[in-house]
Amino acid sequence: MARVMVMTDSVAGIPRNLAEEYHITVVPAAIIIFDGHNYIDGVTLSATEAYQLIKKDPDKFTTSALNPGYFLEEYQKLSQKSPDILHITLSSALSANYKTAGLAGEMLQKESPKTNLRLFDAKTVAGAQGLIVLAAARAATQGKNLEEVVAIAEKAREKTRGLMMLDTLRYVYRTGRMSKFASRVAALLNIKPINRMTEEGTLEFVDKVRNREAGYQKLIDLIKAEAESNSLHFMLMHAAAPEMAERLSQLLRQNFDCQRILISEYSPVMGYGSGPGSIFVGFHPDLEF
Repeated sequence: MARVMVMTDSVAGIPRNLAEEYHITVVPAAIIIFDGHNYIDGVTLSATEAYQLIKKDPDKFTTSALNPGYFLEEYQKLSQKSPDILHITLSSALSANYKTAGLAGEMLQKESPKTNLRLFDAKTVAGAQGLIVLAAARAATQGKNLEEVVAIAEKAREKTRGLMMLDTLRYVYRTGRMSKFASRVAALLNIKPINRMTEEGTLEFVDKVRNREAGYQKLIDLIKAEAESNSLHFMLMHAAAPEMAERLSQLLRQNFDCQRILISEYSPVMGYGSGPGSIFVGFHPDLEF
């Protein structure tokens, strides 16, 4: 058992086998609400089922933040296994989870002052967040202490990049960044925007393409421009589009010395605004520790 208990949310997309291998606790990123019914992300509603609901009626699909009590309960469970807990959240610039976790942490300290809880803002999401979590969890299973694991998470955050391509702009109005009318017009024009994660943890528009193959090539070009070496670890996440993830993984193998490529499904908590067909790629070079 790891000395440090690592916890993250479903947006990180950690595959179940790796969560078990590295003792990673994965909690839902939010409550999903569809047509008045509540679901727990990844627990009572799978990502595949969620995207079917989004396609059915995106206007009836929304999310609601978890309350501090949910996180507190998870912290209490983990504190029974180890006094040292590292909770890596998705970007605080895109979600209230970091703030909510902080409130839960304050409650925990009053109840269990000997528990050492560290909150860590990944300042990214999806596959990039997942790579940071996995780096920290591997260090924890090697027996490193809390400060050492946090230092490795910081190094991973510094080295990890994230890029995203939307297959359509049909659903973007859900984010408030575009009107519903403009979103539909853009979808008819088949515009596929490409965004990157910034150091501040926000999404930044980079370019747009008109077809998937051009989008894949643009992602490859951006990775070449941003990567520190040709030897890279990748984590791909897709929104109900496994064929897109597989195609991109083929191109990555053709263009880079891929140490590892993980493929997972993009959490609908983030994907309800980007829509089915969106794809995210996180990457970083080898991390020595």
